[in-house]
Amino acid sequence: MHAAAVPSKFVLVVGTGWTGSTKRQIAQQIGSTLVECGYGLVCGNSTGVDRWVADSYCAALAARGVPAEGRFVQLTLGGWRFFRRGGAPLPGFSAPPGCRVPVHDLEDWTRESVERCHAAVMVGGGRHARGIAMQCIAHGRPVFPLPFMGGLTGNADDLFRDVLRTWEGYPVPGVSRTQFLRLAEPWVVGTGPLANLLRGTLAQTPDVFVSYRRSDAPAAAGRVARDLAEHFGSRRVFLDVAGIAPSHAWDETIRGALAGARAGIVVIGRDWLKPGPDGRTPRLHQADDVVRAEIAALLTGGQAVFPLLVEGARLPDPDELPADLAPLLRRQAIPIGNADWDTTLALLVREIEAVLQRAAQPPRREASA
Repeated sequence: MHAAAVPSKFVLVVGTGWTGSTKRQIAQQIGSTLVECGYGLVCGNSTGVDRWVADSYCAALAARGVPAEGRFVQLTLGGWRFFRRGGAPLPGFSAPPGCRVPVHDLEDWTRESVERCHAAVMVGGGRHARGIAMQCIAHGRPVFPLPFMGGLTGNADDLFRDVLRTWEGYPVPGVSRTQFLRLAEPWVVGTGPLANLLRGTLAQTPDVFVSYRRSDAPAAAGRVARDLAEHFGSRRVFLDVAGIAPSHAWDETIRGALAGARAGIVVIGRDWLKPGPDGRTPRLHQADDVVRAEIAALLTGGQAVFPLLVEGARLPDPDELPADLAPLLRRQAIPIGNADWDTTLALLVREIEAVLQRAAQPPRREASA
């Protein structure tokens, strides 16, 4: 059995205790998605959404031979105080040993849930869910309500609209408003945009590194990075002009981004091999060239590398590259221009998604003889 790291980020899932088949399916999909993304789960001990997301999450962990302890936190409210219509108490359920955290009342539940989570997903719910959402936002935790799931009180999208009203003062970090609005689209397959939204706001290091030469194709590189960020989230795409904070050491920032990235985009324009100060030798052949160091790090670091040809550029000949960059020519280059930009970028996004999905897969239990 392979060891699996304990998650550094936890997602709170809150929802209604009255679930039909649709809410049950959605909750189960969320549970398995959190395992695929490598996130921990925080929920309560009510039946309904809490029960189904917990069951799915623990089942996905068990399929990988990974224990739930340290990854799943159940905030257990003794003598569960929510009630069904007619006054009958809503039954609870018990999490695996080592996963239960007892709380005394709803105020204690809310405080613990906000402190333990890094983001929250709301699947329906009523006034209590809204109170938790507002507490999360006030404490800097991003909230993702599913408006198409409805709730116990008010309109189905009330909470979604409430979160949008706070956007100016409390935007979701790493996620654009356009990305957030995609959450309103009912899921057709899987959990729709939720996985990308969670990854986008909880990312600690970028997944995609964009390498380019400023004297070559800065506009095209910026457009590529911007479009990728609109899909993956700005925290997951590194471009030096936006990714290096003021006063930070640029070389250390670039090395850190390269080490954490899973995919590299090498933007090649017509002046990519432009000569250096001597007027003859391309800068790419200089030992201290930053672009050369970036590409070499990507090629030797195990990342997927995508050469992207812009502005009618061609892939260099083997004798035009230094020896340490020769493996770049083995990667299939992708030409992109204004006429086919959207189509080609969509293809690039799909390929990067496949790379990131493989990299994010938790280790599974080894098959027995």
